[in-house]
Amino acid sequence: MDIRFNKFDYPAKIRQQRELFANAFPEVSDKSMDIYNWQFHSFPNNTLQSFEYSAYIKEEMVGYYAALPFNYKVFNLFACVGMVCGVMTSTKFRGKGIFTKLGIYSTKELESHVSFLTGFPIRKNVIPGHIKIGWKIAFELPMYIKFLKSDSILKSKKIPFLSKVINPALNIYNSLIKTNYHKDYKISFHNNVLEINDYEKFYKNWSKYTNISLIKDLKFSTWRYSRPGSKYFFSIIKNDDNIVAFVSYCKVVKEEIPSLCIIDLMILPSHQKCSNLLFSKLTEQANQMNCEVIIFMMSKICASKNKVFRNGFFKSPFRFKFIIKNLNKDFNDETLYSEKNWNLMWVDTDDL
Repeated sequence: MDIRFNKFDYPAKIRQQRELFANAFPEVSDKSMDIYNWQFHSFPNNTLQSFEYSAYIKEEMVGYYAALPFNYKVFNLFACVGMVCGVMTSTKFRGKGIFTKLGIYSTKELESHVSFLTGFPIRKNVIPGHIKIGWKIAFELPMYIKFLKSDSILKSKKIPFLSKVINPALNIYNSLIKTNYHKDYKISFHNNVLEINDYEKFYKNWSKYTNISLIKDLKFSTWRYSRPGSKYFFSIIKNDDNIVAFVSYCKVVKEEIPSLCIIDLMILPSHQKCSNLLFSKLTEQANQMNCEVIIFMMSKICASKNKVFRNGFFKSPFRFKFIIKNLNKDFNDETLYSEKNWNLMWVDTDDL
C-alpha cells in the first residue's frame, strides 16, 4: 500500500479534509468551517499560524496531523511549542499503520519549527500509537468534578426519581463544606477579557511564580476566547486594588449534563486562600446558569495547591494524559517531564 505524505495544501484540499473529519469524528455535530478556521488560520502569531500535514493513498486523503505554535515560558527562556491537535485517520484504512507513519513524518517536519510537542489525549486507544513514535507520558491530568444537581445524570441512568432524594442531600453537603474567606478580597465578573484592566500586569506577575507556563498575554487570550460557538465568562479577585486571581469558564453540555467548565485558573501563591471565595462564587454562578456540575482539568499538584477538595470537588475517573515529544533537546527531559514545573488546564489546549 503506497502512502504519500505532504504538507497539507490549504485551501486546495480543504474539502477532503472536512470529509475526513466527518468520517473520523461522526459524533461531532458541528462540522462547519468556523472552528477549523479559528484553530488553524487565525492564530495570533506574526509568522506562523499552524502546521498541517496529510497522508494520501492515491488521490484520497486518509490522514491528517496538525499542531499549533503555542509560546511557552520555560524557566527564564521562551520556546515555540507545537500543541498537537486535530489528528485523524480514515476509518476505512485504520490498522494499516497510517497513524504511526504520518506521526513520524509530521513530527520530523516539526523539528525545524518547535522545541518540543505537547498533547492531551484522553482516549486510551491512541496512546500506543504516540508512544510508538517517541512520545512519552509526562503525567496525568484528572478531571475534577463538583456535583450541584443530579437530574441529568440520573435521567441518563433511567432512575430520575432518585433526584428528589439526592438533590437535597447535595444541597446540604455543599452548604456544609462552604468555607470562609477574608473580607479584604473582592470579586468581580466580566463578559470579555478585554474588560479586565491590568490583566496583562497580573498575568506577568503570576508567570513569575510558574516554572513552565503558556504565554497567556492579552493577544493570546483575545484569540483563545474567540472560539466560534463558545461564550466565555471571567472573574477576578482583587486585594488592595490589585488582581490576585483570575478564572475563565463557560457553560457546555458534556455527556448530556449541563456543566460549568473552568478553562483557566491563576492565583498568586501568596493569595491561595482566596480560592475559597472564588469557588464559592463560581458555585453560585453555576446554579444561576442551571449547571449541574462544575468541572476542570488540572494536575494533582495544582489541585492540592488550589484547595479543590476542601471546596467540594472530587477527582473523577476520567483522566487526560499529558504527553510530550522532546524534539531538539533545547530543554532536558528532567525539566519537561516534571509535574511540579507545570501549570496546565484546558486553556493549554484547543478544547472548549
